[in-house]
Amino acid sequence: MIYLDVTDLVEFLQRKESVSGVQRVVVETTPRILEAQSQSQAVILDRGRGLFISLSPHEREILITQGVRVNPDRDHLASVANACINRAHTAVPIQIDDHTTLVFLGALWIADSLMLAARDAHAQGAKLVTLLYDLTPVMETGHTAAVNRLFDRYLNLLATTASRVPAISASSRRDFEDYCARRDLPTPQGAVTGLPNGLTPNGQQSDKPWPRNYALFVGTIESRKNHLLALDTWEQLITTHGKDNVPDLVCVGRLGWNSNEFIDKYLATGGLGGKVSVLSTNVSDADLAVLYQHCDFTVYPSNYEGWGLPVSESIAFGKVPVTANNSSIPEAGGDLAIYFETGNVNDFVRVLEESVLDINERSQLEAKIHSSAASAISWDHVAEVLLQEISIAQTTPVRQAMYPEITLGKEYVLALAGAAPDSGYADQYYAHQAGDSITPLLGQSRDSQDYEIVDAALRGNFGSPQTWGYEVRPGNRIDVRLTRPTSGALKVLFATRSMPGVLAVEASGPGGPKREEFYLGSVLELNLGDGLQGEPAQVSFSVLDATDSIEGFLGIRSFVVLEASDKETEVLAHKSAAQALRQELDFLTNTRSWKVTAPLRKLKGRGNA
Repeated sequence: MIYLDVTDLVEFLQRKESVSGVQRVVVETTPRILEAQSQSQAVILDRGRGLFISLSPHEREILITQGVRVNPDRDHLASVANACINRAHTAVPIQIDDHTTLVFLGALWIADSLMLAARDAHAQGAKLVTLLYDLTPVMETGHTAAVNRLFDRYLNLLATTASRVPAISASSRRDFEDYCARRDLPTPQGAVTGLPNGLTPNGQQSDKPWPRNYALFVGTIESRKNHLLALDTWEQLITTHGKDNVPDLVCVGRLGWNSNEFIDKYLATGGLGGKVSVLSTNVSDADLAVLYQHCDFTVYPSNYEGWGLPVSESIAFGKVPVTANNSSIPEAGGDLAIYFETGNVNDFVRVLEESVLDINERSQLEAKIHSSAASAISWDHVAEVLLQEISIAQTTPVRQAMYPEITLGKEYVLALAGAAPDSGYADQYYAHQAGDSITPLLGQSRDSQDYEIVDAALRGNFGSPQTWGYEVRPGNRIDVRLTRPTSGALKVLFATRSMPGVLAVEASGPGGPKREEFYLGSVLELNLGDGLQGEPAQVSFSVLDATDSIEGFLGIRSFVVLEASDKETEVLAHKSAAQALRQELDFLTNTRSWKVTAPLRKLKGRGNA
């Protein structure tokens, strides 16, 4: 069975957001693949349980087949998407085995829970096909350190689990291959799809939307797109040629990452006295098409792209794109775009003056575009390439699941691998927050690369990761898988979130089934059994009942693997966890907003702290 994940698209629709380039690919390719493959279904992830749920026929028709493709009613789409997400909380999950192919065409990297679910599906035998867009966050193009770390995890996921990794451009494929080579990672194969234009002329004429001549800059307003360079370039053009001899610059795009420097200068100069305008909201596809139709030319000074849709769209409308020369942009622009040196304001000015500010020169370039016989890429072509990639994956042996090599006695902190990109988890975890005692299990240093080990070592349906680690709710399963760092009997200890309550945990592994009443705040100890160095080791546990727990789950913060006879380190671990529990109990019992419940009194009465 082929399952196509549409989680991020459905969540976009739920929030009534306009689809970006990634979601547009999902919108256009998913219906074509579903139609071509009878044994295929669209699925979303229930984040709370970490399980994939099939869309109903009605949901598939409204959200996927119709979706935003034809005159969307955003309120209706949001209502259906919201109902779909709510239904997923209790729906029967899909069955995943070695006959399953799981396809990710959207933004897999934006959700820790989605990446964790993909790893778990692979561990159960599923073949993964993941469409690669670009390597923007790891190319030093203006994202935060937290997002860079998250994207590193995504690329590691692709390298170690995916059966096929098609890419939207040859440039993105090369970047991925270089990334894997630098980190000594395996490199899954994959074809190049190219991308069609999101917008094309419809042949209808409309009134000019702007009172003066203008150049158009389409793209999210973020540092990578280099709006500041465009603003500096227009400032220099105005100084040289005079305000009336330079077209306006109209920027269309949502506000994004690290755009403050551009916004500050834009506001301080009044958009260079009204010569530069920003349209960041409520620009429909129809409005954008009119802006393309009437502009003099387009500019695209981006530092890095996976494709460069505004460049190929400009050509489709017969307008000359003046663009930076890097990454995949020449694939989108070919010999019909005009290029300048990336980040060089003087070269940008020179190219504009020589090519498009001169009306006669610009007319010749436009004539070249109109006479070009180059055939545009179609969505049918992209879907066909993806279908071929799926077919190859289905006949390829599944990638062997990793059993990571860990360091004996080292604490591996789950927060490094389990927080959303906008949660600020690095600052929150490393700082001591009032009311949230963050005491390391063994007080050891944290390695920013530990996510590779943590992601591979812990599998299961965790649900949505939190700033401090993972929630394990009743019915959730955790598998611990690793390569033995030494010969002999081993055990793994988990530091838990210290909130009061009582729950039951069941573990299975080398020592046989183990069931015990577990008090939050203590250390969960699991037996990895005996074996030789270099052999795989595995143990699983699940939460059976959390009725008497305030939070309703077992929170795990970190883990450490020890020799079974290592009593001194184990005592330190228990003392550390007990100290964390005392601090949180004191905070809770002295805070009026919390009521001392029966489970809390029971816990304090047992003397566990």
